[in-house]
Amino acid sequence: MSSKADTKPILEFRAQNVNSEKCPFVNTSVEFTLYPGSCLHLAGPSGAGKTTLANYIAGLLPPNQGIKMLRSTLGINVETCKWDESIPTGGRVGMLFQQTTLLDSLTVAGNVCVALEHCPSHNNFKLTEEEKRSTIKRLLETVGLDYLRDGPKRPSELSGGMARRASLALQIAQEKHLIVLDEPFAGLDLITAVGVAKELESLRRDKGTALLLISHEPHVVDVVMGKATKSEALQNASDHSNRVSAEEDSHLVKTVTLQRRGSDFDSVEQSKTRKYPSTYGKDASQRFILKVWDYLLYSLPLILLTFLASGLAISMLSADILRRVDVTDTVLSIVRKEIKPVIQMFTGEEDVNPMYTMMINMKVKAMLDETIPPAKATLYALGMAKLFVLEIGPLITALLLSGRIGGSYAGEVATMQSASQNKLLTTLGISPIVWTLLPSLAASWIASPLLTMAGTILALEIGAYVGPWYGIGIMSDYRTDVWNAITVPLRLRGVTSWSENEGWEHGGKTIMESVYSLLDLRCTFSDSYVDAMIEISTHPIIFHLIKSIVFMSIIMGVAEISARHDPNLTPRGVPKVITTSVVMGSLFIIFSDWAFSQLLLKRR
Repeated sequence: MSSKADTKPILEFRAQNVNSEKCPFVNTSVEFTLYPGSCLHLAGPSGAGKTTLANYIAGLLPPNQGIKMLRSTLGINVETCKWDESIPTGGRVGMLFQQTTLLDSLTVAGNVCVALEHCPSHNNFKLTEEEKRSTIKRLLETVGLDYLRDGPKRPSELSGGMARRASLALQIAQEKHLIVLDEPFAGLDLITAVGVAKELESLRRDKGTALLLISHEPHVVDVVMGKATKSEALQNASDHSNRVSAEEDSHLVKTVTLQRRGSDFDSVEQSKTRKYPSTYGKDASQRFILKVWDYLLYSLPLILLTFLASGLAISMLSADILRRVDVTDTVLSIVRKEIKPVIQMFTGEEDVNPMYTMMINMKVKAMLDETIPPAKATLYALGMAKLFVLEIGPLITALLLSGRIGGSYAGEVATMQSASQNKLLTTLGISPIVWTLLPSLAASWIASPLLTMAGTILALEIGAYVGPWYGIGIMSDYRTDVWNAITVPLRLRGVTSWSENEGWEHGGKTIMESVYSLLDLRCTFSDSYVDAMIEISTHPIIFHLIKSIVFMSIIMGVAEISARHDPNLTPRGVPKVITTSVVMGSLFIIFSDWAFSQLLLKRR
């Protein structure tokens, strides 16, 4: 080992505690220097700020914004973070995360290959395929993995120890001068942990790589520092008395301990001003409120913009077509053809006086000019109302929400599935379906009709401005025609009876007879209750509501099935679940819309 005097430091770091109320550690300052081949053990209880400092050193916090955030939020002022200027920025530091992190879409060999290809020291030359294979084989064997047996595996197929070793191989492939290791031994059995520690110790000694090690396993840290052999670490696992004290550390192996700040509730005065941690979201009603807020707030702009565009396009197209339709010449030609024999019959003249024909044409034209514009305006209003209320309004909303809500829900459940959160709920005695589906489904049943209604109203209101602009009707008449089109009376005997008698029936009937008469849900044109159900369900407003709820139920059902289909789902499969949910949900919606159209055709 080289001496401290003739070794140039890789990193000099110093952080100051500038706000004792915010800073997670009570140390006045934290400072250390890292040299090639050195190992710094950053010790201390959980929550003392070790990972925060490590993330800053690893460059995971933006240099300028990170300093401001640390100072304002945590009361930590980074005074010095000086790197060896001869080391390129890209070759300074790598990090082995607390939760083993590998690219789930690649094999172990693929992960190492990516790290190798992006190694800063390889920027000036390219490795051949054979060189890559041999290098990947060497790197995997360096950390105790087999190239042919373990290289083809996906990260989800690895045990905890194997995953840590594979992650370490990535860092070795990058040839960084410093590797930050955040709890690299957590969750590993003692033998595996000591094996990984030995690989780290070899990396430090043989490659000269500096290590910044965060760990609560002091006996394993001793192996990395070279203070204990594998057998000694196993023997001393439960006996820390044989550990070398911090005072005996050299400049290459050193321990810096952070002391955690006490609880805010240690002080009676502080406890009065502090709020207890929130548990909001544990009840189904709370999750329901959050979902309603989410679905409405974030979906509304998308719905309104889509209906604004579709309302403009359809109303402009409809108004322009109606404006261009002119039946005057056609009607006049028919009148001239049909009226001539009539005039000849009444006058007995062989040749009809042109004055008669002209007068008739003028009268017919005046009648057409008086009747056709209102008819066009009414047709325009009816078309807009029927089109958006009965047909494309619910369909457009459903197709949009299939991606916005269905995709979001499928992604949420799939993420929980891949992270074993659904298994956790099961072990807690909670049904995962009840936890996620019921609040989300109830929220979607509220959000979808409201969003559909908001979009439809906007599109119909756009029509009120577009029609007059094209010379089709006036706003007040348009709104009246639209309202009449969507509030047509139900052709039920009870409704008709109430309407004709303006309330409770009289004429000698008892109260009960009047009630039975009002509750008669049969149609005025049929005794079949099937016809009555069709009459009620196809009423524009009810039909609008039913389609929205049915479409939303299809979306949520498809998302639920897609997300829970694979009990061993990995993060790699989450995007596929979302895509499947959106595509299949949209296809089922289109098919269901056709079925609803067939139901409308059955309306008499």
